Amino acid sequence: MTRNKQSKRIRQEEYLLTGSLIIAFMLFIPYAFYLYTYFPEEKIFETRFFTFESKGYEDVRYFAWLLFSKLVPLSLLLIWFTTSKNWWYYSIAIPISVYVSQVAGILNDDLRYFDEVGYIYTLPITLVILTILFFIRSKIGVYLKAKSIKKEMDEVMDRSFVKKK
Repeated sequence: MTRNKQSKRIRQEEYLLTGSLIIAFMLFIPYAFYLYTYFPEEKIFETRFFTFESKGYEDVRYFAWLLFSKLVPLSLLLIWFTTSKNWWYYSIAIPISVYVSQVAGILNDDLRYFDEVGYIYTLPITLVILTILFFIRSKIGVYLKAKSIKKEMDEVMDRSFVKKK
């Protein structure tokens, strides 16, 4: 087997492995919502590593249910945003920022305070999240563009190499 065919086969195996891991992760995410069932229906959750008290919520399970109900769609939206090649992918950033704001509201210990002035924090949180998302997206976009250019160059070189034989 020639060196070029070996490197092409290795690249295909890497793509297959990477794609399989991403698909497995995406298949697991909806089931991650049900992790809340493993939390106790008590106010305090103690482990070897930490102790968690659900201050503003009925119990730890309810807190976990709220948190996972926001994190599951947020993670799927983040994957969609970073992998989308369509021109309208910017519109996905709005629900992402809303979910991030909701997660911040859930994690806030003083729930009454957040409910009273939560709208004030929504705009700065949204702007920060959008800035971070656009930065990440631009870096991934450059990487994807470089990969497609490399693929095109490899195809052109393969065709010219075959023609010369």
